[in-house]
Amino acid sequence: MVPSYLFLLCYICPPVSKLNSFFCPLQLALYTIRTWSLTVLENVNSLVGKSAAPKYLQKLTYLCWNHHKAIRHIDTVRAYTFGSHYFVEVDIVLPASMPLQEAHDIGEALQEKLELLPEIERAFVHLDYEYTHKPEHAQAHL
Repeated sequence: MVPSYLFLLCYICPPVSKLNSFFCPLQLALYTIRTWSLTVLENVNSLVGKSAAPKYLQKLTYLCWNHHKAIRHIDTVRAYTFGSHYFVEVDIVLPASMPLQEAHDIGEALQEKLELLPEIERAFVHLDYEYTHKPEHAQAHL
């Protein structure tokens, strides 16, 4: 909303001089630029995939750790903005001898539990049997 002084200055007061004719549109333009810039700055973090706050990541880690007694290790917990919500990536370690069906059910239940949180748009749960490996999908940059 345009401040009332700009409205009065530009539209109600007659253009007394060329100086007034110059400054009215200039003030209106500067006000518009400032307002739009503040709006962009408010929303840019949600558009660029900013990481969640450490406290929120701790909450997610706690939720994952207490999800099932078979979880041996939590390798990675990531949450980054996707609009006004988060995308969450979790890597958990289960016993190597666990049947695939049971491991799948644990991972799927964890995914559904995470997606029930109001801040989360989508959750991705990766299951592994060990955590001492190099990061997956790492490529050398040429």
